[in-house]
Amino acid sequence: MTHHHLLLAGCGDLGTELGLRMARKGWTATGIRRSADKLPQSMTPIAMDLTEPGDQALPPADAVVITLTAGVREVDEYRRTYIGALHGLRSALDRGGSDPQRVLLVSSTAVLGDPDGQTLTEDAVPSPERPTAQVLLEAEHIAKDLFPNLSIVRPAGIYGPGRGSFIGRVRNGEPMNHRKITNRIHRDDLVTVLERVLEADRPPSLLHAVDTEPAPMGEVAAYVAKKLNVPVPPDKPGGPQGKALDSTRMQELVGTLRYPTYRQGYDALLT
Repeated sequence: MTHHHLLLAGCGDLGTELGLRMARKGWTATGIRRSADKLPQSMTPIAMDLTEPGDQALPPADAVVITLTAGVREVDEYRRTYIGALHGLRSALDRGGSDPQRVLLVSSTAVLGDPDGQTLTEDAVPSPERPTAQVLLEAEHIAKDLFPNLSIVRPAGIYGPGRGSFIGRVRNGEPMNHRKITNRIHRDDLVTVLERVLEADRPPSLLHAVDTEPAPMGEVAAYVAKKLNVPVPPDKPGGPQGKALDSTRMQELVGTLRYPTYRQGYDALLT
């Protein structure tokens, strides 16, 4: 299936990287964000607040990728950002007479909750505990109703350029639960996942976007601490033991990741 016009809804760092990559492949990439002047020249900008589109219409598109980001981790903000923007996007597409053949929603593995150390595939039943994660799951259901041809991509722990919060925690020696199982994906690999879903003849309806090695937080912290030449942050036992996310379905679609484990990813960031 060949697409020609890609709409990137909520076009921040992730959407911009994807748009640049698809533009290099000859697609027309249009980025929708409140401050459209921040987009690179190879992308067509549309200044729009999707939560309040008014009577603005969006041009016809072959594919839409939805990468929304809430300003703060509060339920009301999540509800406004995710659920409000999904309804606004649908109405602005309808106003322009657009019915995209392919729609991707970037959600989060947070919707799965924190089962005690279990390994989960895409068949796992979501059980979000945090109120913000409950809103994300509600947004997934609403998106399915609004866009019947939807693919949902759930990344975990996105890190990479400009996303160094874990490095900061290690550098500052913040206590953390060493035994908690964690999952992550490098930003560049996540863009590749989205690219492959866009181009797939039969895109998956749901995909975990995670690297190939879930790992205890203490192990990852020790690796990063060694690269930084700082002490390993102290252990803070207790709390949920995390989950190991199975990436088999993603690997079948994408093949080998550029950063298949945290080691390659943090080597690239810290070397």
